Amino acid sequence: MRFIAERLGIVATALLIIVPCSADASEWCAQYRSGGSSCSFTSHAQCLTAISGVGGMCNPSPYGSSQSTERASQRARTPAKPRTKAASRRAKEPADTHPPAPVAAPAVAPAPVTPAAIVQPNPTAFAAARKLILDGQYQAGLASMRALRADNNTDVASYVGLAHRKLGRVDEAKSWYGRALAADPNHKLTLAFYGMLQAEQGDLPGAQAVLIRIGRLCGGTECNEYKALQGVISSKIR
Repeated sequence: MRFIAERLGIVATALLIIVPCSADASEWCAQYRSGGSSCSFTSHAQCLTAISGVGGMCNPSPYGSSQSTERASQRARTPAKPRTKAASRRAKEPADTHPPAPVAAPAVAPAPVTPAAIVQPNPTAFAAARKLILDGQYQAGLASMRALRADNNTDVASYVGLAHRKLGRVDEAKSWYGRALAADPNHKLTLAFYGMLQAEQGDLPGAQAVLIRIGRLCGGTECNEYKALQGVISSKIR
């Protein structure tokens, strides 16, 4: 009986080797110990029954859907990766359908305000107005100087201040001297006129300080402005 069973197993194995594997319903393949194989089993249990007694192993059939089913099962069992906080935040935030507002161009800084251009008076008219003041005709000379329409000119402002000083208008004289020195702080003629006003007002130390400044600007004591102021100071000291 044992001999008959072994012969039947050998015959069955030979038949399985000869019969081609079905690609229609095969899900499992049997690999027999003797070297043969068969891919005609629709279930794992059927494949195990076929190799019992003869030895071998069962593997998923490459023709069936077991592998795709198994991969699908594995994907189903694999837990999804938790979303990061940033991804969750992006998912919750509504999509911005509006384009960003254009950035406004910086305002252009206003151009710096520059002093009005110094007006140069007509030389002949200026000389005539100055002569009137130096000749003691202060009102006429003052009117002629203002008629030049060059009040921001340093020389004009100096002689207008001189005319006011000679007329006893101290405050007006100081105002015009200040205007002239604002245009040119080192204007020697204006400094001399201002030092004379200080000396006449009894401020001899102030007049002396102006005299020293004029000497430095002149580089000595020989310039006309220095000599004129020095004479006025000396007359007040006596």
